[in-house]
Amino acid sequence: METLALIETLDRDGLPRHVLRVPQWPVRIGRAIDCDLVLDDPHVAAHHATLEMHDDGVHVVPAPSLNGVRLGRAAIAPGSTARLPASALLTLGATTLRVRQPGEVLAPEQRFLDLHQYERRHAVTLLLLVAFAAVWKGFDLWLTTVPGQQGSALAWAYLATPAGLILWCAAWAIGSMLFQRRFAFWAHLYIALTWLMAGTVVETVTAQLAFAFSMPALEKLGRIAFVGAMAIMIWRHMGLLLPQRRRAFGIAITSAVVVGGGLLLVDRSVQQQPLVGDLYLGTLSLPGVRVARPVPVDAFVKSAAPLEKTLSHWAKTGDGDGDEDESDGGEEE
Repeated sequence: METLALIETLDRDGLPRHVLRVPQWPVRIGRAIDCDLVLDDPHVAAHHATLEMHDDGVHVVPAPSLNGVRLGRAAIAPGSTARLPASALLTLGATTLRVRQPGEVLAPEQRFLDLHQYERRHAVTLLLLVAFAAVWKGFDLWLTTVPGQQGSALAWAYLATPAGLILWCAAWAIGSMLFQRRFAFWAHLYIALTWLMAGTVVETVTAQLAFAFSMPALEKLGRIAFVGAMAIMIWRHMGLLLPQRRRAFGIAITSAVVVGGGLLLVDRSVQQQPLVGDLYLGTLSLPGVRVARPVPVDAFVKSAAPLEKTLSHWAKTGDGDGDEDESDGGEEE
């Protein structure tokens, strides 16, 4: 028997869960046993809608129901009809359907993400990243540790970061189990370590270069790069959960970074703080790696001369406020 169309029932991931071949029109949809497509959905009426073939294509005819029928985001009133575009999504109650007709152009084949192969391909790189992260954390702890600190505190400071990383990757792996039916812990660990270490190394190197060349802008660029690396890391995590929505996730994360960064810039501007980073360089390295020549005292004093007027104004304003407070206090006494 000739197949005139396919009606696909989609799951929450947008993948076909059930496919009905249509041998003839019309097709009745609902929960009743005499329907051509019976839906196990308590939000669907016994006879919810009918699909009919007209001269210009397939039309949906909603029947009276509590939850109605939606074509995309538009609701279709009972008693009216609406033509279904190619591969349009039709929602009845809590069930999403897609009607595929002969002659429709299929979407390009998508590359299959084999998580087993993905983890095997990056196994060696993952081991190198783990070793590098362990050495990096130990070196950073050695630089920042106060002499005489207890060993238990040092052990906690060293293990806190990997413990947090394990919990972070385990949470994403649980998400992979829900959407991809696979506990992809090592794949998420590879993503997290790659972009976390990339952002950390870039931020550290730019801070050292900023000190060496006396260019604070480099340190600010390093912090921006770190935020970008964290955004890419989250995007890659979400791409493992739902690869077919990678582009939508990219747009959403980019929008969040742009909007959040803009609000942060406005807030720092209102508080008269530097837009990015601190007012002064936060990194002091070995004097031997400093390339920039020291500024002579006379040149520094001359360059700071324009600040005198501003500081004098602030000092006078502060003195005036203090005099008013003292005078008010005297009157009260």
